[in-house]
Amino acid sequence: MDEAPAVLRFGAGGRFELRPTEHRLLVDGAPSPLGGRALDLLFALAARPGELLTKGELIEKVWPGLVVEEGNLRVQVNGLRRLLGEDAIATVPGRGYRFTALLQEAAATAPAEAIPAQALFGRDADLARLCDALAAGPGCVTLVGMAGVGKSSLARVAAGQGAWVDLAPLTQGGQVAEAIARALGGQLAGDDAVAQVIKLLPEGEPALLVLDNAEHLVDACATWAAALQSRLRLLVTSQLALGVAGERVLRVEPLAVAEGAEGAQALLLARIRAMDARFEATPKSLPLLAALCRQLDGLPLALELAAARVPLMGLQAVHDALAERFALLSRGRRDSSARHRSLLEALDWSHGLLEPAEQQLYQALGVFAGGFTLELAVTLSGDEHVSRWDVVDGLATLVERSLVSVDGADPPRYRLLETMRAHALARLDEAGRHSARRRHAAAVLALIAPSDDTQLWLADMENVREAFLWAREHDLATAAQLSARAARVMVLTVWRHEVTGWLLSLEPAMDARGNSLPPQVLALWTSMLSYLLLIRADVRAVPVARRAVTLWRPLGNPTELQIAAVHWVRAFSESNPSPELDEACALLQALTAGDDSPMTRFRVNNAMAVAERLRGNMVEHLACMEREQLAARELGMQARVQIAENNICLTLVRLGRLEEGAARTKLLLESLDADGSGNNGALPWVLNALVEALVGLDRLDEAAALVPRSLAVGRRFGTHVAWMGILPLLAAQRRVEAACRLAGYVRRVWTAAETTLDPVELKILAGAVEPAQALLGRDRAAALEAEGRGLDEGAATALAGS
Repeated sequence: MDEAPAVLRFGAGGRFELRPTEHRLLVDGAPSPLGGRALDLLFALAARPGELLTKGELIEKVWPGLVVEEGNLRVQVNGLRRLLGEDAIATVPGRGYRFTALLQEAAATAPAEAIPAQALFGRDADLARLCDALAAGPGCVTLVGMAGVGKSSLARVAAGQGAWVDLAPLTQGGQVAEAIARALGGQLAGDDAVAQVIKLLPEGEPALLVLDNAEHLVDACATWAAALQSRLRLLVTSQLALGVAGERVLRVEPLAVAEGAEGAQALLLARIRAMDARFEATPKSLPLLAALCRQLDGLPLALELAAARVPLMGLQAVHDALAERFALLSRGRRDSSARHRSLLEALDWSHGLLEPAEQQLYQALGVFAGGFTLELAVTLSGDEHVSRWDVVDGLATLVERSLVSVDGADPPRYRLLETMRAHALARLDEAGRHSARRRHAAAVLALIAPSDDTQLWLADMENVREAFLWAREHDLATAAQLSARAARVMVLTVWRHEVTGWLLSLEPAMDARGNSLPPQVLALWTSMLSYLLLIRADVRAVPVARRAVTLWRPLGNPTELQIAAVHWVRAFSESNPSPELDEACALLQALTAGDDSPMTRFRVNNAMAVAERLRGNMVEHLACMEREQLAARELGMQARVQIAENNICLTLVRLGRLEEGAARTKLLLESLDADGSGNNGALPWVLNALVEALVGLDRLDEAAALVPRSLAVGRRFGTHVAWMGILPLLAAQRRVEAACRLAGYVRRVWTAAETTLDPVELKILAGAVEPAQALLGRDRAAALEAEGRGLDEGAATALAGS
């Protein structure tokens, strides 16, 4: 058992007295009725207050060497809670338990550091670093972090019996000296304040002095730190460092919010249970708890204020009210400092310490989502009187004051937590917000939109989304350009589905007002709309592509006209093989005659592969794809090489060259998986091609093993292509009822976008239904299909994998 102090007291008035050396618990001075196992469990928990002890650890400590069910542990915990109170022990769902009762005092023989004043969550590493720094001897250690991040709580646990100075109520630097003297048990009289304070220091081991909330008196605190740090251990909490020689700065970050991480969720649960002992974390509530932690950025003050609302409103209502977070998070504990009784007051305190120009920059930066670069911040200012160096210096101040975070990349990216973003925007009036969002959209369009660098786009897609959503309502030309350029660059990423939605959402406005836009903007948007429609096999792709060609023809841009012609050829499908295809092919060949550049060869063969397939010339179809892949390789377009390879593999499978198709598809999948990101947009189609090949080879177990991943990747990339392989697999497995039900489901989802099914899809659906018709009869098969049309995605996924 972990060594514990001689006496531990907790509970109201210290009514519980734990005496490890006597192996007993006193309640109001009398021995408790707890049995030996319960006492062993209590000693184990109380010896490490605030720490998570896993179920396995506790079982080993309480039942050493025995095989015991977890239910026994739960029974003992419940017994302890009945005696000590529900808030004495916190449950960390799925992991273990914490001792969360407030420890009040210990025997004189126990070191102060061993008895935390309150439970901490997710701060074990921070506490260890701080204790090591303080144990190193005299000097100044500064805990730096944003408002509400928990600096004072961490300092209280580490400081033990140290002298404490709360600087928050002070308004002038001259008041610091008297406050320090009072904390050391004396008072000042005369002029030499430093000498008088030094006389108050105890003899022997260097005393510990805490200066809490120093950010508004940082100059005065820096003066005192320089004078005293060689004579005592000085611990300072502040939103920025003091900047004195020898200072050790430890930055305190928000609590971890990642799934399974120790920190934010444990704190939130403990605070809710402290308010309402009846609250239990259930499988239904866990996702809401996790979402609250993420949306509140793991900020302890915000989590505590949210927890206070749960007993009255309920968890779901608190989550739903986060759009008005500053009204929601406004009722803190009465014993908190005034500026910690609401989230808005805490952030207003930080904001009030900034100079006017820094306040303006902070407010403007609130428009950025998911981070930003220095170039974006400079472009956002858009003021000829604000130089690049003004922005650099302003950002430096905001980083120093813990209002803006900066990563370690080169070039660095900056970020406001969502809570800070909401506060920054709340400081702007309506006109100010509109102006900031207009400048943000212009900055994104100027710096990101002209680039074809996928990584640049991926880094700032949240900013692109914010800019588009604003522009859709206020600036149609900017919205059209952002959506069209995003579609061109991001079509092979997880953003394809969302970007498609952006383009489609603009259709009514573009139909009504598109002709009033600059011709190049209208032509680009129309061309990219045709591209996404042809990917979706939408029958509107052909007329939209034809219009894009018409729009580009008079604008003198041969590259964009060539791209529009490629889209026109590719827009045709088995469901609409119009004679117009020959016209489109003739135009494309005329536009590219005499141009043997790799890019032109890539585009032409990409389009002509579609045309040859529609004409039934599969040998030339395969040859076009191989020439397309060769050109992409010459251009260094690795993503396009992979897409071409996938198309070749699928063609080989459907031509009956199954072994060759399966082998090449496996190699392709291995290359896509090599980077470990799972972000390659070709993944859904590659997995499907491999499933189709394995089904054709009757390697059904291998195909079935790929189904969960194929469906998950399809959901992530917003495509239903996985069912092209799954339905034949079900038929091959002779799961005729499941195949028939899922055929009904798949027909519904494939036609939900008002697209016409092509012959390949129709053949797959028929192949899934025919075995059920033969075995069960047409009426029963029709009934099964009807049942399938009523399935939701979760039920369909479960049925496919069962």
